[in-house]
Amino acid sequence: MKRPAEKTFYDVLGIEFDASSDEIKRAFKENHQLYDEDSLVSYSLFSKEEREAILARVNEAYSTLIDEKKRSRYDQSLMETGVLKEGTKSQNGRRATPLLPDSERPRNNTILAIRDELKARVSSSAVIQEILGHDVLRGKDLKKIREELGVSLEIVTEMTKIRSIFLHAIEEDQYEKAPSGTFLKSYVKAYAQSIGLDAASVAGCYLKGMNG
Repeated sequence: MKRPAEKTFYDVLGIEFDASSDEIKRAFKENHQLYDEDSLVSYSLFSKEEREAILARVNEAYSTLIDEKKRSRYDQSLMETGVLKEGTKSQNGRRATPLLPDSERPRNNTILAIRDELKARVSSSAVIQEILGHDVLRGKDLKKIREELGVSLEIVTEMTKIRSIFLHAIEEDQYEKAPSGTFLKSYVKAYAQSIGLDAASVAGCYLKGMNG
């Protein structure tokens, strides 16, 4: 995973190279909400120092990209280093409107940032990799992975928008309290994805345990 200092300013804000000024402003706001000290989602995943470093980079990215002259010079530096290809976009040909209206925009800037961090932790944890090597996964296995990552159930609830009673049911294998059929599978997939796991694989292994 790229660390903040290794990302381009576009990567930092989670936007495309031809993003409009409206998209830049929106991404800046979303990132500040994500890494603010009051953010439930990032509080337990990043230290105060990490959040401050990320926010400093977000501020630097915003101040550069929102200013057209600074942005043009920055784009030129990316072209000179081969990060951005010549002719990728014209200086005056940026989109004037966002790709999607506010009501349709996913919370990808925030959620993907968290998932990216968790995926890195998953891949580097021997304990988690050992659990994921099993053909069958139980609720206690998912709970152990979540706790190993330092993620509270409240954070999973916030990220998935699934009621905590169902998340508890999944972790405790309380099938009578969990939704049935397709709903259960989709909930387990959402749970797994929220903590950086392979959603389809985890759901399949969990359902094996349920039916076994």
